[in-house]
Amino acid sequence: MKETIKHVVSASTIISRPVLKELVDNLKKADPKLHKDVATSTLEILGQGHAVQFEEQISDINYHLGKVLIKEGTDLIAAAKVLQAIPLETGQRNYPVEKKVKIWVMIAQLYLEEERAMEAERFINKAAPLTGQIKKESLLLRYKSAFVRNQDFNRKFSEAALSYYRLAQTFPKEEDQMMALESGLRCAVLSPAGPQRSRLLAMYYKDDKAPRLESYTVLEKMFLERILKKEEISAFSSTLLTHQKAQMAGGKTLLEQAVIEHNLLAASKVYNNISFSELAILLDVTPELAEKIASKMISEERLSGFINQTAKLLFFKKATSNELTVWDQHIEHACSAVNNILDKIAKKYPSYVN
Repeated sequence: MKETIKHVVSASTIISRPVLKELVDNLKKADPKLHKDVATSTLEILGQGHAVQFEEQISDINYHLGKVLIKEGTDLIAAAKVLQAIPLETGQRNYPVEKKVKIWVMIAQLYLEEERAMEAERFINKAAPLTGQIKKESLLLRYKSAFVRNQDFNRKFSEAALSYYRLAQTFPKEEDQMMALESGLRCAVLSPAGPQRSRLLAMYYKDDKAPRLESYTVLEKMFLERILKKEEISAFSSTLLTHQKAQMAGGKTLLEQAVIEHNLLAASKVYNNISFSELAILLDVTPELAEKIASKMISEERLSGFINQTAKLLFFKKATSNELTVWDQHIEHACSAVNNILDKIAKKYPSYVN
């Protein structure tokens, strides 16, 4: 086979290009093992000083070889590297925007399957500037899915929870919507406790599909600011992905840290003040760690209160009616501003509204 390919390549490009195109077309129908053997041999020969004149053929062979490796599923990194060999940016051939984005998204998805977020992010970033030119909704959804999964793998849980929720609203199939909501809920639970997480939990809790989520019990308790039990935490932990089970600097897992912070916020709704020895029992940590966590959350304005170190007491500050009134005014002002913007858009671009 190698000798035949060498003979074809040595001929005039007027002859060799159509022959190689015929070879590519036949490889698509070939047995996977034969496809891999012939494609690998052909690429090896074409790569020896023939890359420029046979760029189109090399790109097509790499693309279809990559698809074979993806279908086999035994070495997704190898599939990603084969697709990377397509010179989408450096070659002489002018590739359509949609093909570039499609291949870069494929590569990103392969790296994400192997939990290699850094490599995935590089190809997501390549695709990002071109997404505005994409017409195919299915390709856009694949890009958005890769983007949000990368946020998840990079532990940007607050951002990922919001992105997953938005993605769920765009999927046409309910099965995909539920998967996105489940993934988003995991990220919402793992995000740092505080006002931002409370808004995320409210968004998920108020969704019509929320009661059908596997982790609805955890969502409900967190939204209603109730203390979570060990068995509920254990059940939720079993749904987490590998990167979501990572340990933090203090030896606690991401979930353990998130639950401790949640239970501390839940305690602030029940108690006016509490000793660190009692709080430690409630949070299942040492008194010293309970004080450290409370101090950190107060300094980051995720918990309203103050610490009396002499008495070893944590005092919770309750929201006053005046503070709630101010908060309502802020919301009213924001809604009014949005309505004014919509009115201006409607006047200038009535077709958008209709």
